[in-house]
Amino acid sequence: MPDEQPALSVVTPVFNSARYLPQTLASVARLTVPHEHIVLDGGSTDGTVELLESRDDPHLQWVSEPDRGQTHAVNKGFSRAKGELLGWLNGDDEYVADAVDRAVACLQNEPGIDAVYGSMEITDEDGNTRRVYRPWPFNWRLYLFIGDYVTTPTIIFRRKLLENVGLLDETYVDAADYDFYLRLLRHARVERLPEPLVRFRYHAESKTGRDYIRGAREALEIRLKWARGPRDRLLMTNLHRLKHSVLPRISRWPRMYSE
Repeated sequence: MPDEQPALSVVTPVFNSARYLPQTLASVARLTVPHEHIVLDGGSTDGTVELLESRDDPHLQWVSEPDRGQTHAVNKGFSRAKGELLGWLNGDDEYVADAVDRAVACLQNEPGIDAVYGSMEITDEDGNTRRVYRPWPFNWRLYLFIGDYVTTPTIIFRRKLLENVGLLDETYVDAADYDFYLRLLRHARVERLPEPLVRFRYHAESKTGRDYIRGAREALEIRLKWARGPRDRLLMTNLHRLKHSVLPRISRWPRMYSE
């Protein structure tokens, strides 16, 4: 590791990720801000470990050992992180390095901002950009009721937020990020940035592509915990039902782009 204190710690959980991980590693390596890249491998057998061993990157640190799944791996990474700013990038996605550099500069220059997020390029499994998703400005109540409009892979946040709310809840398999960011950003000043920060790879083996129903079910469970009364619970439940009964008929959802 370099001697300089990292401004940004990037945590990447992986398991049998050799197909896409080289692009992830290269994208983080292109950052010019002082950073560390912490990769937590769950004991891969597909060449992921050999790939990590072959990297000549002083900013990269990694460990390969059995874990309890992605959420546990992310928690291990956040616990190791030394940076004042934190990001979570999965092993099949990529940072847009110059945009992330600007996001870090924004946080460094604006101490009143607690977290930032931005647009997201959605790619197919071969890395071809199929669309660019530009989220609405941040509103915590809107995030609570709608959920997936915030581009969580692009979020970069201050360490103090993590210290205030703690790590991810391993109870959840597919919606742990939603639970985490609801808690993390509840009282935070969050700014939307105008450009894509992440290239999000949508493919059949990603959690988004593989089992969106489980993720949606967990998200509703999380949402209902925040309900302030029967009216909130009714609205949350009805929005969930409406989304899953109507959107697949009139839009690409739950797919992230049209064929």
